[in-house]
Amino acid sequence: MRTLILSVSAGGGHVKAAEAIELYVKLDNPENEVMLVDTIKYINPILDKVVIGGYLKSLKFSPFLFGKLYDLAENGESIANFSNKVNEIIIHKLIPLIEDYAPDVIVTTHPFSTEMISILKGKGKIHIPVAAILTDYAPHSFWIHPNIDAYIVSTEEMVDEMVRRGVERAILHPLGIPVIPGFTKVFPREETLESLGLNPQKPTVLLMGGSLGMGKITALYEELQQTETDLQIIVITGSNHKLFSRLSDEKNTCIKHTRIIGYTTEVNRYMQACDLLITKPGGLTITEALICGVPLALFSAIPGQEEKNAEFLIKNHLAVDLGDGKYCRNIIDSLLSSSDRLMEMKNNCSKFAKPNSGYAIKKLLYSLIKES
Repeated sequence: MRTLILSVSAGGGHVKAAEAIELYVKLDNPENEVMLVDTIKYINPILDKVVIGGYLKSLKFSPFLFGKLYDLAENGESIANFSNKVNEIIIHKLIPLIEDYAPDVIVTTHPFSTEMISILKGKGKIHIPVAAILTDYAPHSFWIHPNIDAYIVSTEEMVDEMVRRGVERAILHPLGIPVIPGFTKVFPREETLESLGLNPQKPTVLLMGGSLGMGKITALYEELQQTETDLQIIVITGSNHKLFSRLSDEKNTCIKHTRIIGYTTEVNRYMQACDLLITKPGGLTITEALICGVPLALFSAIPGQEEKNAEFLIKNHLAVDLGDGKYCRNIIDSLLSSSDRLMEMKNNCSKFAKPNSGYAIKKLLYSLIKES
């Protein structure tokens, strides 16, 4: 099987899902070949800097504006039509790539690459089965295009919502968002905490802001210092080096025992060791937390998709909402003092976790090739 995976590096989730599928396709079958392409960067590196750079800046400096653009794209046709026209202009650069690699199946993990392939199929330029993996817990109109052979979504509830938006039920597969093979490996809590010099008998809070270390993590860390609960803290700062340095300095004068961790490939290890995860509600982070069975407290949801993710979590009693994190100490104290509520949230995780998503998606890709 030759698989072409088209992603876009707008945030870590789309790329992580693509990398997970790459590993699963190669797993147990060395003859399988995979090419993973950062689509916009491949087409035009300058365009990538403009589009992706602008996207990341809007998330950091103007999340309200980003939310407004999200709503316009969801409810109106102007932005969608503009996106379609831009893709019409640039997609021809993908044709030589696809012809030279000659994949048996194409996987997309971002709306832009999904739309590009939809256009190419609609024009009759390619005749290859395509599977799109939605990397959140609610759909958006930007994802929905004709000529897609399979949509892989997170939950059964998303299937119904996609059907209401006009997608055929037969091509919807609630297989979940894939995480890398081995993510389900069990790490004993005591060993992890002792290796960090922390006390396994104390409540442990994990604070993180996604791969970019975004959100008001410093303010939240200061709030945690004011909690009445005798807790200890692990902070993962991701690729945010300034945040790592700032918190590393700050923790030396703080009351609560703290360990600061930068970019890590062992998120599952730290999730399994904590009693509560305080995080932004990104799709991949949610997926990982559900698999690890850790209750969630959410902060600084980006207007749009992350807000929709938060709605899903709160509605299903998987998380509490901390808003922007101000004055959240009482919410955290209340939650950590309620063992019954924490256990309910942990048990609810198992209802939505899909730890075998990668294997199921690989099986689906084989079936798409067989049917084509």
